[in-house]
Amino acid sequence: MSNADRPLDCLVIGGGAAGLVAATYLARYRRRVQVVDAGDSRLQWIPRTHNVLGFPDGIAGSALWQRLREHAARYGVEPLDGCVDALRRGQDEDVFDAVLGTQRLRARRVILCTGARDIAAPVKGLDEGLRLGQVRYCPVCDGFETQHQRVAVLGPGPRAQREALFIAGFDNQVTWLSMGSANAVDASLSPRLRAAGVTVEDQALARARCGEGQPVEVDLADGRVLCFDTLYPALGLSHPSTLATGLGARAAADGQLEVDDHLQTAVPGLYAAGDVAAGLNQISVAAGQAAIAATAVHNSL
Repeated sequence: MSNADRPLDCLVIGGGAAGLVAATYLARYRRRVQVVDAGDSRLQWIPRTHNVLGFPDGIAGSALWQRLREHAARYGVEPLDGCVDALRRGQDEDVFDAVLGTQRLRARRVILCTGARDIAAPVKGLDEGLRLGQVRYCPVCDGFETQHQRVAVLGPGPRAQREALFIAGFDNQVTWLSMGSANAVDASLSPRLRAAGVTVEDQALARARCGEGQPVEVDLADGRVLCFDTLYPALGLSHPSTLATGLGARAAADGQLEVDDHLQTAVPGLYAAGDVAAGLNQISVAAGQAAIAATAVHNSL
């Protein structure tokens, strides 16, 4: 069998932090690896991250993503632009078949690194704030940078309640924009919200306005306007994992995949790393999971 006809040692689906780290490890293990990248990594949404060690002044997510691609390229990893439409078991049960339009890829192992998608807030006017860094999605990543600010947490239910408490821990003036859910959530958290000085605003939101050098302005349905330095939507995440669940992998309701200590799913030979795998959604966690998954793949071949 020619080298071209042989299946890949590993197909990595997703070219964000997890996918690029996994591919770099595999290439350094001298494995035949291919990354397929749809080009929509959440890294590119980050104006500047300060909790990736080695960059004490912070680094833009897009710049970090480019550095990761350049690092992987040093070992011959060239991502294939595209989206895997289907993933199947081949006639040989030890091989996976991936479909990309009219193209087919065969691989002995697969690492799924398809990340997560933030559920967008149903409020017009926030997109510009995301670009400017006024609207953020990860208080674990950048809560430190919000100290002593006016911060809004937007979302219904206990998730947003807990996020409001978390952000209040940075000495912020926090308002929970509860979207009409204040009377139908975890009552046990209410005393903690009050003790942390969190204001609860249950009015519906009409729209928002963001701009360079200006506060985030939120128009309420009753005509009032609230101003914030930072706004966190807290409506949850979805995890693109149907390629795995279609083969029998187990996942939570939001699509985050169950994995074992070696990051293998319930499907033998199918691994997951990064935000799509169970665990804390962080760049450093994605890198660590990718290293574990890639090493497990190498040792299994």
